[in-house]
Amino acid sequence: MKHLKLILAKKYFIGAKMLLNRLRENLDFSQIYGRHLNFFLKSKSFPLEPTIKNKIFPKIELRDFVIKLADKKSELNKAQALRYSIFYKEKKAKSTFQKKITRLDYDKIDKFADHLIVIDKKRKGNKNKVVGTYRLIRGDIASRFGGFYTSSEFDLTNILNSYNHKQILELGRSCVHKDYRNGAIMNLLWKAIAEYIKLYDIKVLLGCASFQGTNVQKLSKELSYLRSNFSLPDEISVKSLVNSNYPVYNRNNINESGLRIFVKLPPLIKGYLRVGGRVSDGFFIDYDFNTIDLCVVVETDNIDEKYRNKYLN
Repeated sequence: MKHLKLILAKKYFIGAKMLLNRLRENLDFSQIYGRHLNFFLKSKSFPLEPTIKNKIFPKIELRDFVIKLADKKSELNKAQALRYSIFYKEKKAKSTFQKKITRLDYDKIDKFADHLIVIDKKRKGNKNKVVGTYRLIRGDIASRFGGFYTSSEFDLTNILNSYNHKQILELGRSCVHKDYRNGAIMNLLWKAIAEYIKLYDIKVLLGCASFQGTNVQKLSKELSYLRSNFSLPDEISVKSLVNSNYPVYNRNNINESGLRIFVKLPPLIKGYLRVGGRVSDGFFIDYDFNTIDLCVVVETDNIDEKYRNKYLN
């Protein structure tokens, strides 16, 4: 009898798991709002609906695209759904059970951040029309709600001591839909970020930029090149919260031209460096996201003239 109960219990477990998988495949949980999904999951840790305040940031319309700050819960959900599809499905970050169910990438910072989104008005069918996103967190807001995301990986003391918190802007969770990666959407996002910089008189941009994978030795050339050529000045230097002064940092690792190494860098890191960015003294291995992270800092007064004329003037 006991053996029979075990067999039945196993069958029920397998059946429940199959049902859960079927639900996950066929339901778009990004369309189910917090209170309904909380009832379903019975979990206090599920993200609450964020408080989105009215912004004075102007909406930008260019051909088929609208660039704006998300001001509806549904828009935030769509940005989080895009992030999930890229970070977890495409780049194989480690997901929690709840994120697998909702198919949303979220954390506590989403609740007080601004979320810049690009909407393709002519994207067909029921597809998510948010095709690009960036998360923006001003220093004065971050200081009231627990700090920057970057502070979980890097010591930002020198920057926080050098600038008024209102002048600091963290950029994060940058992603573009795979069908739109020709540079145009990222260009639109940067046009909007430039407007945000002017609106809030931002003096410093900072954030994590990543190499895919966690094998440091494979990236010894790139990391050595960045440290040798793009280190931050001492007064605003940023250090990793873990000891990352590996032997990987060695000029002898740079056995090919700097230009050839630069070309191989991830697009986001190259973009920051081109506008005048500098990198942290050390890196952070994020095993959950399967990345090696650097903190990149851009002082807006030092943005390269070409990009200043393109975006800020």
